[in-house]
Amino acid sequence: MRSAADILGQGKSSLEEIEREKYKGREVWAITLGVPRNLDVLSPMAQIGADPIQYKRFLIDVETGEMLGMIIREPASR
Repeated sequence: MRSAADILGQGKSSLEEIEREKYKGREVWAITLGVPRNLDVLSPMAQIGADPIQYKRFLIDVETGEMLGMIIREPASR
């Protein structure tokens, strides 16, 4: 399995939260990482309101360590 850093293609990230839950009937660790958002790909107007941090949630099977999914998590409105 590739590491989260390889998947994200970015060096800097911060651990935001770790939770244990069920996903499609399997026990998983839900690990949320905060990664810098590439604002250069957004239009100038979109950059104004964009959060500089993007949150990605990895779902890892508790028993096997297999990554089952990755979800981009949008923070609640400020």
